[in-house]
Amino acid sequence: MLRYFSALAVSSMMLLPQASFAENAFTRCIHVSEVKNAILGANGSWTEVTPEQWQFLRGIYAMNPQTPSGLPYGDRAALARINRDAGGVVFFIDGDRACTPMRAPPELLAMMEDVATATISHEGSGL
Repeated sequence: MLRYFSALAVSSMMLLPQASFAENAFTRCIHVSEVKNAILGANGSWTEVTPEQWQFLRGIYAMNPQTPSGLPYGDRAALARINRDAGGVVFFIDGDRACTPMRAPPELLAMMEDVATATISHEGSGL
């Protein structure tokens, strides 16, 4: 049942961008191996993010109106992607549990890459 929930939750988040998920979908934690295996079983990828990306994503999560208020669980995060989807899902990792999933659209993935490569963009000439 847990394997089914993991695959269903991940598939739903990645394939149904306008879906509204119940509060407990965001607060329930699932063993990392269950989620990771569901992603890899769907020919997807599972990538742990850098500490800098994790901090950046915590701020995005806290300000995202589609996630519960406050900071996500855990002390690291992983990005799950399915090849046919341009976006992905970030799972915040708490010990051996994947928690508080957050949709990651392509625009967020581009910003995550900028954080990982320490790319800084300056716009305009200032005030």
